[in-house]
Amino acid sequence: MPYLDGELVEADRLEVEKHLADCTPCAKQTEVSRHNRTLVRTLARAATPPMPEALRAKVFTRVRSEQAGQRQGRFLRLSAAAAGVALCAFVGHHQWRSFQRKLYVDDAASRHARQFPLEVRVPQPEALEAWFDGKLGHRVAVPRFPNAVAEGARVLNVREKQAAYIRYDAPTRASAQPRQVGLFVFGDNGNDIDVGARGEAELGNSNGYNVVTWREGDIVYQLVTDLEEDDIRELLPADPGHRPPPPVPVGRPALDVQPASFQR
Repeated sequence: MPYLDGELVEADRLEVEKHLADCTPCAKQTEVSRHNRTLVRTLARAATPPMPEALRAKVFTRVRSEQAGQRQGRFLRLSAAAAGVALCAFVGHHQWRSFQRKLYVDDAASRHARQFPLEVRVPQPEALEAWFDGKLGHRVAVPRFPNAVAEGARVLNVREKQAAYIRYDAPTRASAQPRQVGLFVFGDNGNDIDVGARGEAELGNSNGYNVVTWREGDIVYQLVTDLEEDDIRELLPADPGHRPPPPVPVGRPALDVQPASFQR
């Protein structure tokens, strides 16, 4: 549980992950525990009622009444103190949100580096979207990158969030061999990750990887790669949250999607 709660120092966390990579029973138990934690948190958040409007109005009326009765000098001193507290709270909140975002960046880079086996191998984005249908609590819209071809996909977690993981092959300027790029797609309706609105991508790095993060509504995308910055610019469109609409199919297409274990 300390590992799932993110309480371990870096060395201990890496040691646990090394063990999980080689121990199937422990890895399965870890995923079960992570799923249960996520379920409990989701139900607890849904069951927490908001503050009644009558109580909110009463509190604000009481505060305004007390402030109106204070002398100007005391009011100014309290205002200065309140401004200082608000500034400290803002700075502290910003630092905490940045720390939380870094945890997701580190976890995405670590999981991409471990090269988990793909559950399905198919290059068409439409086929991958169909394969993910019903496996997660949200629709997975697979981006079409101009300079990369999908290799396959699987379901993985980024911290406690269950995510779609799509692996791409992308060309580079420095080498004729394509480089692997991993993309995590997961829901974040609680706004746990401090990342800008649609189209505002943020670049981070961890364990030798660049991690580009952007949001599209309640869905967060994290692209993990060891490509150089110029190659990343060529890979991503100017607005990474924008995807051209897929062609409208005639009838219902037959998708040739097989588990990776059945393919050679």
